[in-house]
Amino acid sequence: MSTLANWVMKRRLHAIIGVAAFSAIPLMFWLASAILGLVVLRKGIAEAIPVLAWGGLPAVMLWFYQGDATAFIVLIQVMLLGYLLRTKMSWAFVLTAASFLALLGVFLLPVLMPGLLNLLIEMVQLFLNEQKVEMPDKGTIFNQVVVALSTVQVFVAVTALFLSRKWQAALYNPGGLRDEFHQLRLPVVSVLLLGSMILLGESLGEAFYVLTQVSVPVFVLVGIAIVHGIVAKKRIGIIGLVVFYLVGLFVLSVYFTKLLIVLAVADAFIDIRGRIQEKPTDLSNS
Repeated sequence: MSTLANWVMKRRLHAIIGVAAFSAIPLMFWLASAILGLVVLRKGIAEAIPVLAWGGLPAVMLWFYQGDATAFIVLIQVMLLGYLLRTKMSWAFVLTAASFLALLGVFLLPVLMPGLLNLLIEMVQLFLNEQKVEMPDKGTIFNQVVVALSTVQVFVAVTALFLSRKWQAALYNPGGLRDEFHQLRLPVVSVLLLGSMILLGESLGEAFYVLTQVSVPVFVLVGIAIVHGIVAKKRIGIIGLVVFYLVGLFVLSVYFTKLLIVLAVADAFIDIRGRIQEKPTDLSNS
């Protein structure tokens, strides 16, 4: 994919063609968004606006004719998050902003794409009927579908931005993204803000549970970054990560997410990776 990234960065027209082509291909809008994100990160928002305006036309047409605004929404989200990453140089800030974008989407999606939401609700109801399980009321299903779709859209946007940053690092700063991910750490302000949202979501009932759903993924991702950073610092290797994921997914199971949240919160206050001494290389030992 580095070849694609190199090609789209040569001329604005190449970037426009790339965004337009992948926006028009079903389920490939994430790649179009990654191209737009690369333009934002490398050349700035002023260069990205015409790329979005022309390259995003297929996504707008898809929204107009099929009622699915997902591709266009993700393009907008990647451009906004890419601008924040370029100006603030902080993945923690970007992830915090992403959680609020997901929350904003919960209110905007019913207005932007009601037809698709109704179709998804019918599909969920049909599935539940086939499974012969208790059917929630339509309002509950609607709320869950909206929250799930908004969260997925932001997840795709953040993933696309990671790909954009990976391309940028490969072309201009090899290894840069790896170092950034290993050093990812939430500031105390973000922990207090997102933590308060989780507590409110858990304590105020189902109507406010969306606050928890848009905040938890940030802590989980930061917790994973902490583990990756520790493994890299101690030079444990890929086997250590494999063991971590196997134990987390199959042994800890439902407690895995809670463990990552606790790890992310603790790291904000005590800087876990900063307290761990890096294992010397064989060269330094000799």
